[in-house]
Amino acid sequence: MKPALIVFFALNAIFFASCSSSKKGITSAANTAILHMQDSLPLLPASDINVQLKVPAAMILAKADSLVPKEFNSDKWPGYSQPSCDFRYKYHFVRSSLNVTCINSKISIQFTGNYQLSGSKCLCTMNKPVTPWISGSCGYGSESLRKVGINVSSQLYFLPTFKLKTVTKLEHLQAYDKCIVSMFSNDVTGLVVDSVRSSVNVFCNTMDSIINAMDFSKTLLQLYTHYKIVPVSKYGYISLNPISVRIGQLNYLKDTFSISIGSSCKPQLSSDSNKTLIPAGIPLLNPNNNQDASSVYLNADYDYTFLSKLLNDSLHNKAFELKGRTIVVKEAEIKGIGNHQIEIRVDFAGTNRGRLYLHGTPVLDVNNQTLTIPDISYSIEDEDLALKIAKNLFRNKIKKNLYGKSYLDIGALIKSNMAVLEARLNTAIAEKIYSAGKINDIKIVGLLVKKDDILVQVYANADISLVASVLP
Repeated sequence: MKPALIVFFALNAIFFASCSSSKKGITSAANTAILHMQDSLPLLPASDINVQLKVPAAMILAKADSLVPKEFNSDKWPGYSQPSCDFRYKYHFVRSSLNVTCINSKISIQFTGNYQLSGSKCLCTMNKPVTPWISGSCGYGSESLRKVGINVSSQLYFLPTFKLKTVTKLEHLQAYDKCIVSMFSNDVTGLVVDSVRSSVNVFCNTMDSIINAMDFSKTLLQLYTHYKIVPVSKYGYISLNPISVRIGQLNYLKDTFSISIGSSCKPQLSSDSNKTLIPAGIPLLNPNNNQDASSVYLNADYDYTFLSKLLNDSLHNKAFELKGRTIVVKEAEIKGIGNHQIEIRVDFAGTNRGRLYLHGTPVLDVNNQTLTIPDISYSIEDEDLALKIAKNLFRNKIKKNLYGKSYLDIGALIKSNMAVLEARLNTAIAEKIYSAGKINDIKIVGLLVKKDDILVQVYANADISLVASVLP
């Protein structure tokens, strides 16, 4: 049940509930005292919506494994590279699997490599070989492969223009085993290390060029344009109206990569899509710290025609058994009559047939989360029937205070519908993208009844995450 819908049914229920007299009669006079109600609601603070985006690490690690070369070879492999007249060499380097860590958008990739090398020497005169090549090798035949450890880091940046930037560099390269070419006892370990370093640096530059060319602004603008105003089932239209957009740091923990994506916004829910605000464009992206829970302040604006339709959709032909009598709701209408008052008309049939009119001023107690109508007036064949219908509808959430007046316990009503509300947060929202969440708090913080519509202000605090089972 949507928050605005809860409020609406609460209004309806309290009208019924307030008719608590057991006397029989035709009408009940209203309290003639005029309630002094405010003509406007205070401005709500901006909402902070924070979503934890989570991606299983296996997919990203597989992507990283495909980007990092599995082999590093000398320049002219399988031929010889000849850095000088009297020396030539070739080597073949195969890396191990990757060990990846990520803390605050700094990605570290560690791996080891096993290599083998073959080299030759000769004597040169006038920069020309004058003797046959004398060859030697390490890591061939019965000799074990030599080992090198490599650590590459890549710092990830999110730019205000929704582009990515990385600075990738070789952090550490260590030769665990020396390579001494046996035929001429020449230690060529440094040569291999320098060559591998050069190859890794080329890879780092290539990686940065690929990432820095990525531009998500056009895709996001298309999505933003498409979802400026989103229909919310049959309950109206919502617009987030973002003021700022932020993104946190990427982290890797327990086989999952996660990052916080958030927005400060002014969400609005309305029965009329033309009443929702339409911002001009996407705010610039603001890199920020990761944030957790979402605190949402929502303005909801419903006209009476829309509310009457919702009421009829829910109550049309709704039947109740009350002490041997069958009551069937046939039609209902709600409208504003000025001075912050509402009139509700309910036509019913069954054992009892007739029409119920309710008039009054709904009063919200924000601290206690209750709704009352102190100046209720009604017209019905059987006054006690209304309270019985209301209790049936709301499962005894209607209570009586010390003064004998009936009221609706909004907090208890919301609590009884919490499972339905949280189900909306735990669902598939796109192909292989799922939302998960938990509502920490929800309450109504403002209510204003006008002649043409009802304004409701709702506060909610929730933990929300998105889990993508595939990479976009």
